[in-house]
Amino acid sequence: MSALDPKLAGTLTAALAAGPGPLLDVLNGLFLKLPGVRTVTWLAALPAKKITRRIGTSDPQNFPLGGFDPIDEAAWSRRIYGEKLPIVGNTPAEMAPYIPETDELVQMGYGATLCAPIVINGEARGTVNLLGDANIFTPALLAELNALLPIAALIFTFEGIGAR
Repeated sequence: MSALDPKLAGTLTAALAAGPGPLLDVLNGLFLKLPGVRTVTWLAALPAKKITRRIGTSDPQNFPLGGFDPIDEAAWSRRIYGEKLPIVGNTPAEMAPYIPETDELVQMGYGATLCAPIVINGEARGTVNLLGDANIFTPALLAELNALLPIAALIFTFEGIGAR
């Protein structure tokens, strides 16, 4: 048994060699295979500017590339960049303390979100963010997600990824 499926390894190798766009396409596909996950977005940290920038999305119509959010003292930033811990909101009530736009997400049909920091060498380089139906983040799904996070970190190895 191989630690990583050889076909997936080959796909990742080719995407990594081709650049951030192809790699994000492959990574989005992996996360969208998780049951109930409907949208994936990626934020890169630009600590010198105290902002995050959307560098990837599976839904460019509703979550376009290039959007900026502050890295500030808000609950989301403290949890992701201070504590370096994920945010798991399995219901709108659990999302609201961290996600100011929860009402808008609910209107779009989402009932759960997960924001996972990608920590490399002690630094949160950015996040992968998943949106889907309420109560999808079961222990089994979280275990699958945790197995994907080291692979997701590959996107943050591209120099200047936040300037994309």
